[in-house]
Amino acid sequence: MRELLPLVMLFLLVSHNAEVRADKLPEGVPPTVLLITDETLAEAWEPFAAFKTQIGLPTKVTTVQTIEAKYEGGDIQAKIRACVLDHVENHETYYIILGGDSAPGTWPDGGGLVPDRDSPHSPMPGFGYKDIPTDLYYLSPGKFDWDANNDGVFGDWNNDKDAIKYTHPSGASLGRIPLRTADDVAAYTDKVIAYETKYPGGDFANTILYTNTVDHSEPKVRRSWDDYLSKSWEGGKALRFFHTETPWDGEKRGDYSLKTSNWVERINAKSASKMHMHGHGMPGYWVLEDDGGHTRCDARIVEKLTNEDAYLVMTTVSCFTGMYDAKEDPTIVETMLRAPIKGAVAIVCPSREGVPIFHNPREDFRLMVTEGKLDGTTESMTRFWMNGLSPKEDGTYRTVGEAFVAMKAEMAMHAEKTAGYHWCQCELNLLGDPTLGMRAKRVVDAGLQARLTGVTRVTVDKARVELQLKTNLGNHPGARVCVWQQGGGYTVQALDENGQATISLDTVGDRDLTVTVAGPSLNAESKTVRLPHQ
Repeated sequence: MRELLPLVMLFLLVSHNAEVRADKLPEGVPPTVLLITDETLAEAWEPFAAFKTQIGLPTKVTTVQTIEAKYEGGDIQAKIRACVLDHVENHETYYIILGGDSAPGTWPDGGGLVPDRDSPHSPMPGFGYKDIPTDLYYLSPGKFDWDANNDGVFGDWNNDKDAIKYTHPSGASLGRIPLRTADDVAAYTDKVIAYETKYPGGDFANTILYTNTVDHSEPKVRRSWDDYLSKSWEGGKALRFFHTETPWDGEKRGDYSLKTSNWVERINAKSASKMHMHGHGMPGYWVLEDDGGHTRCDARIVEKLTNEDAYLVMTTVSCFTGMYDAKEDPTIVETMLRAPIKGAVAIVCPSREGVPIFHNPREDFRLMVTEGKLDGTTESMTRFWMNGLSPKEDGTYRTVGEAFVAMKAEMAMHAEKTAGYHWCQCELNLLGDPTLGMRAKRVVDAGLQARLTGVTRVTVDKARVELQLKTNLGNHPGARVCVWQQGGGYTVQALDENGQATISLDTVGDRDLTVTVAGPSLNAESKTVRLPHQ
C-alpha cells in the first residue's frame, strides 16, 4: 500500500552540524575509508568514523591486533599490507588512514601503535639510515613487496629496486594521523569536523603562505610559485613571508621579520589556508629568526595560536620535523596536528633530513642557488600543491590524499634513476587525514533543502521512503548527498547539474534520517528528517 504524505505533514529539524554518533559502519556498505589503529584507540576513533560516514565516506575502524590475528605475513607490517591490499582490491576501499604514530622497536613490545615499515637509505655521503619510515610500502601491489632478494631488508634501492612500487594502480591513497591518546583523537576529530563544516569564506581558501629563512633557497622557493603553482591554480595567490621581504614590511624590505611572534600573528589573522615552510628545523621545532639571530618555533609558540576553525594544510622541508617514528614525542608537526582548536589538519613533511636531492648534485646544486632549479624535495612539495589545487578534467578537485599519491606517481620516474629520489619518496610522508578536500577555491554553503515526498510500506517495520533534495549550488562537480538512517538504510549520490537529487531509501521503524551534502569547496550541511510514526 502506498501512502503519499501531504506536504503540511513534512517537517525538518535543521542543524548545521547534525549530531555525530559513534555507530558502526552501516551493514553491507563497503568501506571507502579503512582506519587502522591500536585496540587502545579504537573506541576513540568511532566518532571520527561516524562523521566521515555521515558525509558520504563510509569508514571502517579496525585494529592492528585484529589484523595480526586475521591476515598472513612474515611480520606485522606484512600483515597490515595484506589487509590494506585486501580492502583496496576486494572491498572498494579508496583511502587508508593509519590512526596512530610509530616508534622504534618491534611490535608488539615496541614499534608504536601502528608500526611503519623501515627501509635503509644512503642518499649522499654522510647521510645513512636503516630505519626510514616507509608507509608507501602498504600500498605496494602484488609481488612488489619491497624485498626482491628476500633478505628481510625492505626498500634497499640497490637490491630491491625491482620489487618497489610507490602507488597502487587503483589510485588509493594513504595518510598517517600520528596520535597517541584518546584525547589526541578527540581534539583532531573536532578539527576535522570544523574543517569540513565551518571553513572560512573570503580569500582564505585560495591563498598560500610561503616562508623562507635560507638565502640560497630563496630562488627555488620563488620559482615554486612563479613558474609552477601560479600557472596551475586558477584564482590562487601567494604571500611571501621571507626573511628578505614580506607584504607587511614597513620602512624597508624585510623589517617585518620572520620571527615567532609574526609567524603567530599571520596564522591567527587567517591570512592563508595553506603554508609552505622552507628552512631549517629539528624534531621539536622550526628555525625562525629574531633580532638578527635564530629562534625556535616550538610547542610553546604553537600554544599562542588562535586559528580556531581555520586550520592549515601545510608542507615543510625542515629536517626531522615529521619524524613520527621518533622515541621522543611529539615533533613540531605532531604538535601542530594534535593541538586542540588550533594548528593544522594535514602536513607533508620529511622524517629525516630535508636535504636537496638531485640527479647530478655538483652541477644541479649550483643551478639551485643561481637559477632556482628545484631539488627533489621542493619539486615533490610543489607537485603536491599543483595536483591538489588544479581541477581534473571532470571539474572535480583532488583530496589531500589524492594529491599526495599523484605527486608520488609523478616522482617515481626520478626514484627509478637515483637513490636520493627514492629517499625522498620514502621520507616525505602525509601526516593527517587523506580524505580532506584541498579547498582550492572559496568555500560556499550549499543551502540544503530536503523534502520527504512519499512512503511505501514494505513490512510492518520497514518502509521505502523517497526524498527530493535541492541546493543553491547548480552545477558543482563532486558535490554529493548522503542519506543515513542509523540502524537502517544508507546511500550516497551525486547531485545533478541543477544541484538536486531524488533518493529512495529503505528504512526501519520511524527513526530519523540524517541528510548531509558535502564536497569540494563546500561546507558540509546536515538536516534531520523525521519519519511519520508507524
